[in-house]
Amino acid sequence: LVIMGKSGAGKTSMRLLIFSNYTANDTRRLGATIDVEHSTVQFMGDLNLNIWDCGGQHKYLDNYLNEQKENIFGNVEVLIYVFDLETTNKDSEYVLYDECLHSLATYSREAKVYCLVHKMDKIPDADQKAHTLEQYRRALDKRSDLFKPEVFGTSIWDYTLYHAWSQIVYKLVPNMATIERHLSSFRQLSEACEVVLFERATFLVVCSVGAREHAGAAAATLDKYMSVSQSIKTYRYTCGQMQLPFQNIEMRNKRYSLFIEPFTKSTYILVVTTDPDVEPAVTKANINAARQHFARLAD
Repeated sequence: LVIMGKSGAGKTSMRLLIFSNYTANDTRRLGATIDVEHSTVQFMGDLNLNIWDCGGQHKYLDNYLNEQKENIFGNVEVLIYVFDLETTNKDSEYVLYDECLHSLATYSREAKVYCLVHKMDKIPDADQKAHTLEQYRRALDKRSDLFKPEVFGTSIWDYTLYHAWSQIVYKLVPNMATIERHLSSFRQLSEACEVVLFERATFLVVCSVGAREHAGAAAATLDKYMSVSQSIKTYRYTCGQMQLPFQNIEMRNKRYSLFIEPFTKSTYILVVTTDPDVEPAVTKANINAARQHFARLAD
């Protein structure tokens, strides 16, 4: 997994926020990345993400695209290109992106490409954000013949970064269809209305199942899960600062009961029930009963 983009785009900040338990405020003290920072992250148990965070200063970019082309772009599964919304020279950004895709086409034609238009918090108006993102999508569609990039608007200050990375890693997990099928069966058997699986270390959304919804409602539901993901990670960070272990969360009111529990060695599960006849103790017993089955599934 290679992360590319110009210097100051926010590549290292987002990587540390997702995978190293940094907060958005923590990233303020980061300096420029020197050359390439390599890290290996274990995700969902057995999936190892080898992340190459490539420094964006001109001298390094020149090196990547000339002397180190095969080393950087060979055997790439995923290229994440980060566009800086604050750039003063958008044309040069597109030129660099084109050169990256050319090298990728030479050495890793089967790679998936994701483009993150970063620092979207700089645009306060929601309609203007949507318009800006659509402009990028149209421009990138015209530039990508072999690769069809997915484009996301992101910011370290809200859940949009979790949304983008959740969508990226979702497509990297090899047995996702099987996990979703079994999670759907669990939802029906436990009489829950919503069930979400989170990766334990990052708290990224792995997959979710619920009642069928139209496209607009489904998108809003997904946004809700991403917001939960960000909130729980922040809460867990606060617990760590106070040297208190984060274990689980249970909430109940007149409308629903919500449970966030450790599930397998690499996941947490969120279960929401709205039926008042379903006792909380029964829901927790169902989670416990399913734990061993999903552990075997992961193995």
